[in-house]
Amino acid sequence: MDWAAIYARALRKAHTNANNYASTEANQDIDIVYQELVDYIVNVSKWDYFWDSGITNTVVWQSEYVAEKLGIDPNDLDIKKINKVFIKYSSTDTYYTKATYQNPGTLDKHPAYYKVSQNKAEPFFYIQDKSIFLYPAPTEAVTSGLELYVIHKPQVITISSTEADIELPTQFQYLIAYGMAISILEDQRKFNEAAILEQKYNIWVTEMTSFIKERYNQPKAKTITWLDENR
Repeated sequence: MDWAAIYARALRKAHTNANNYASTEANQDIDIVYQELVDYIVNVSKWDYFWDSGITNTVVWQSEYVAEKLGIDPNDLDIKKINKVFIKYSSTDTYYTKATYQNPGTLDKHPAYYKVSQNKAEPFFYIQDKSIFLYPAPTEAVTSGLELYVIHKPQVITISSTEADIELPTQFQYLIAYGMAISILEDQRKFNEAAILEQKYNIWVTEMTSFIKERYNQPKAKTITWLDENR
C-alpha cells in the first residue's frame, strides 16, 4: 500500500472524509503509527529485519572505508549497526572470508601492525567515527572484494511514499491505516468503536511480530549501490 491507499483506508475505517481529516494532518499520523510498528519489529528482531547489503571494490593498503560511501541516505544509516563484513583478498578467491568484530580498545598493538601482519584467514574490523577499519589491509585491488550488511533506519513516510518505501511486510501495511483510524475515532469521541478496533489491531500486530520473528533473519534486503570511490 502506498501513502494514498493507507490514507483512503484510514478514512474509510473511521467513517470520515478528507474534509474532516486533511492530508496534512494524516501525513503526521501515518508516520507516528508507522514508527510504532517499526518499534514492535525492532523489539522482536533486534533491528535484524531492517538491513541493506552492498558490495564495493577493495583498495590496495587501504584499511579505512568511509561509511557515507555506502550509497544510501546518510540519514538512514546507523554506522554502529554494521553487523557483517566479508572480504576477498585475491581476485582468485571463490568465497568471501568473514571478518569478525573487534573492540579497538582491546588491541595489544598499534593498528599499523595489524594492517600488514594480521592473518588474512582471520580478518577483523572495528568502527570509529563514520568509518570501518579492516585488518589486514588488502594487498590487491579486488573488484567487488568487500561486502557489508548494514542495519538501517527506516525512512520517514511522506505523501510521495510508495509501497516499496514502507518497510513493513506487504500483507501487514494495512495496520498503519487501522492505527490511524483508532486515533480518529477517539478524536471523534467514538470511544467504544475505537476500543473494538484497537482490540483487533493489537491481535494483528501480534500476528505481524510473530511473522517477523520467524522470518527476520532472512528478510528481503534493499540492495544498495556502492560508490567506487571509497575515500
